[in-house]
Amino acid sequence: MTMPQEEKRVLLIGEQPDIELFAMLGGEGYEVVTLESPRRAMDVFPSYKPHVIILFLRYPKEVAILEECLAMAGTVPVVAAISLIAKPTLVKAVKEKAAAFVVLPAKLQTIRETLQAVALFEDEAQFPSAGKKILGTDSPGEKRPHSADSL
Repeated sequence: MTMPQEEKRVLLIGEQPDIELFAMLGGEGYEVVTLESPRRAMDVFPSYKPHVIILFLRYPKEVAILEECLAMAGTVPVVAAISLIAKPTLVKAVKEKAAAFVVLPAKLQTIRETLQAVALFEDEAQFPSAGKKILGTDSPGEKRPHSADSL
């Protein structure tokens, strides 16, 4: 008799979580909880036990929020979701700190591949200081997550 597979839990953190991303993740079978702030997430994190955290970042000053989430997450991968028009300083900080990042808006396939890649690293216990970073992009000619080293 096979055991049913545990539903993957995602914690979305951000002042204005992307409703489309929320719907995509739910459609992919993820259990999703959204919170407006990392401080609130600290209260929910221990009991919810997410498999991945997706943090919405818009401004370079929010890198401190990313650092708070990384400290809270421990071995749980943190994926940063940033705007297509994000400032280069934010992009650089995210590449250095987050396990992965996705540029929004993103196609379902990009989200799927990024989360699958992060799950593989999670299984190999390479977090929080994984040497490889996964970056999801929907730029022309780029349909798959790729290493930060290649950017």
